[in-house]
Amino acid sequence: MRVVTDLHSHSGYAGGVGQIELADIAKTMKTKGIDLFGTGDCLLPQRLDELEEQLVDTGDGLFSLEGDSSRFMLQTEIILTVQLDGRKGKCVAHHILLIPSFVAARKIIKLFERFNVKNTIGRPFVVSENLPAQEKFLFSLQEIDPMIEIIPAHIMTPDGVLGSKNKLSSLREFYGEFTPNIRVVETGLSADPPMLEKIPELARLTYISNSDCHSSALDRIGREFTIVEAEDFSYNGIISALRANNIVLTAEFNPAEGRYFQTGHRLDRHEELGSYICEDGEKSCPLCGKELNPGVKQRSLELSDPTITPLKRNYMHLIPLTEVIAYAFGVKNTSSKRVVKEYYNIMNFFKSEIELWLSDVTEVPIDDKIKNHIISIQKGNFSFDPPGYDGQYGELKIHLPN
Repeated sequence: MRVVTDLHSHSGYAGGVGQIELADIAKTMKTKGIDLFGTGDCLLPQRLDELEEQLVDTGDGLFSLEGDSSRFMLQTEIILTVQLDGRKGKCVAHHILLIPSFVAARKIIKLFERFNVKNTIGRPFVVSENLPAQEKFLFSLQEIDPMIEIIPAHIMTPDGVLGSKNKLSSLREFYGEFTPNIRVVETGLSADPPMLEKIPELARLTYISNSDCHSSALDRIGREFTIVEAEDFSYNGIISALRANNIVLTAEFNPAEGRYFQTGHRLDRHEELGSYICEDGEKSCPLCGKELNPGVKQRSLELSDPTITPLKRNYMHLIPLTEVIAYAFGVKNTSSKRVVKEYYNIMNFFKSEIELWLSDVTEVPIDDKIKNHIISIQKGNFSFDPPGYDGQYGELKIHLPN
């Protein structure tokens, strides 16, 4: 069976947002067409208490709100920091952790106490003095339950394991003997399958896309998603499908929209000099002379082997519908009353937003201006100018037919 998943999110405990209600998330899931959603921050004790209080165990490793059809999987982002031999600074990388039960989650929190893990905000921080210590932690984590899945998050961004901050050339440098247990990677908002598929260690792994959202808003949940072909709709069914690379489709940001796509310096680094986006592999900023912040595009090219024959992977580039409507109206606020009203007018003709993007909208009786913008997105007639760089999202340009 096909399951639409979005397995990376954050609660208000991760910082930067207020508390996010599960009921609001479930409502948006249905509108967007997401079947299964990651809870976010499930290993923070107070968050775990909330989840245990509000969620009902459906008996298959997944959870729901009472009387609601939407399903949740226990999930958190976790940050691994390790001092590797021969390196000045520590390597830091974000990861998604998928967990099959509240019992396993409680055991992981106990494990944190043994390894002196800082667990006071949404993301636990695991600091290892060397690679063997990190290997010991990772194997101990998976010994709690072999179905716990550890997934490198937004793998090529500065906070990803192969991103510019770490400057690693392989997964084995970071994971050592645990490397064979890394079977799934998250592309992230600034990368897509073609950018990863010729990197030797990533070429045969499973790619998933998730929203990594901090909100229940219509332009956040499901802004990236993965359709999985699973034997059944259960925790084990989903994890087994991910491990076997049974992916029907990933829906991706166009990488140029992502905040870390291109190498450059954003405006607030030197406002008096302006911003700078690199196009030709420069190392230093011609405006200020300091090192440029390498983007995902540059890192992907550095690690790629052009002789690799890539696997066939189905993916598509999408823009959230509220963003498309706002663009058509010429407004910036994707949650304005006018945009949201038009969004729900359009959704009267579709079961979900995902169904809209996979449908022929030509004959649907919606505003012609909005329809033309939707069709242009479906055909891939859009770009980002300037592209995303150094923490700045790319600026959308939709190209309408003449």
